[in-house]
Amino acid sequence: MNSNKYTTDPSKIYDGPNFEEFCIAQAKYLPANRNRTDCITCPLNNLCIPGFEEQVRRVISGENPSLTEGCSIDTNDLTSEKLFEGLSTEQINFIKKHIPNL
Repeated sequence: MNSNKYTTDPSKIYDGPNFEEFCIAQAKYLPANRNRTDCITCPLNNLCIPGFEEQVRRVISGENPSLTEGCSIDTNDLTSEKLFEGLSTEQINFIKKHIPNL
């Protein structure tokens, strides 16, 4: 994706507006304009890369880049089973490693 005029490909330098985004592997918020090459081999890249592209789209549109702002989640959906639904074994193991209290 080329969120309008900004490069969001993690193998290239992101050249758009900076904002903070949460990285599960690092367990913290990181600047969007960081070196993103680690995202290429991350097991969650099929989720995080499109999420980043959506955040860039939101920033370009003058919106808050948060992907969770205004979301309403049913507490019944906050079980490990529901959260892991649709993820591969590799992705589940990766998340468990980085968020052990799940």
